[in-house]
Amino acid sequence: MKNIYQKGSLKMPDIKFDYLNGLMEMKGRSTPENTDELYAPLIDWFRQYVNTPQKKTTINIRFEYFNSRSAKYLARLLEQVQTLVQQDYEYEINWFYDDDELKEGGQDLEEVLELKFNYLRISE
Repeated sequence: MKNIYQKGSLKMPDIKFDYLNGLMEMKGRSTPENTDELYAPLIDWFRQYVNTPQKKTTINIRFEYFNSRSAKYLARLLEQVQTLVQQDYEYEINWFYDDDELKEGGQDLEEVLELKFNYLRISE
């Protein structure tokens, strides 16, 4: 599987999806004009990944801000973690936040997806 590395911008997050290390990271702002263009390849990549995952998968999400459209696609992406759970693979979702609103965004996803998130407060 090819890794995905994308440098972010004012509207798009930095993205690092590394197959051999079982690592998926998204950092920055997620307010793209075409949300499907950003997230569809990531969702496809993760769907392939869960077919032959690493023993442990780590997902680090460190958004400064994300809009509601990004939240919907992020939920679709993280739904794939259920496949890891069903196959008894270990996973870790680390949700970094610097304010309560960002933390609540993670908690909303955690509740909807019925997955465990780790919440890590970062200094402003």
